Amino acid sequence: MAKARMLHNKISKSLQVDSLPLPAQLLFTWTIPHADDEGRLRGEPKYIKGTVVPYKKWSEKIIKDYLNEMRDARLIYYWEQNNEWVIEFIKWKEYQHIRKDRLEPSKLPSYKSLNDNHLSTNRQPADNQLAPQANVIQDNSSEVNKSEYKEEVADKNSSNKTDLQGSIANPTAEVNSRQGHVAYELWKRMDKGNFKALSLYTTYQKKVPEHLLFQWASEIEQDKTVKNKGAVFNSKVEKYLSERRQNG
Repeated sequence: MAKARMLHNKISKSLQVDSLPLPAQLLFTWTIPHADDEGRLRGEPKYIKGTVVPYKKWSEKIIKDYLNEMRDARLIYYWEQNNEWVIEFIKWKEYQHIRKDRLEPSKLPSYKSLNDNHLSTNRQPADNQLAPQANVIQDNSSEVNKSEYKEEVADKNSSNKTDLQGSIANPTAEVNSRQGHVAYELWKRMDKGNFKALSLYTTYQKKVPEHLLFQWASEIEQDKTVKNKGAVFNSKVEKYLSERRQNG
């Protein structure tokens, strides 16, 4: 593995990078030189802490949150395969140019091969990784365990149609859309105990920039004083929408 990598000046102008909290921006930048020649490295938080940020007083949970935010910002693929977490930089080949005769093949699986294998076997991806559908497979901005989702839908008798504050009218159709994926991921992180709130998160995704939604979710998860994550999340959304209305 190389000890140095190219760092393009576009990184300071990237809206994707700028959407991250400052510590996550630092982690993203510092992770780059630790990737192998194909832009991959192990993604277990314990490994990242020991290899990339050994002197930072960050817990493994916080590192995991930062990695998820990097994934949600579409800067990396981040998934679990064969009980091993893997990071792969999405735009690696655009900024890292390695001669073919010097390139050392990665010992880690590629995200592309994972999805190709899924297509050929029609199996569920590991952990909460999305099945390849539309642009979600490439963006990897939110990951959903669809079998888990269907079980929860069945358990909660989701066939009942309700209004915005009620349960979602057609959960299977919703989760198969991009908005459904994002809404389900946010709901699972913020309000999983309240099934009737799922459709509300779909509405949030339509009205609020996606990076803000995931930023708020991460901030709330890291605040150990928060008792009702869903209520705090709702207040942040309402404040944002109110300010936007006032500003025209």
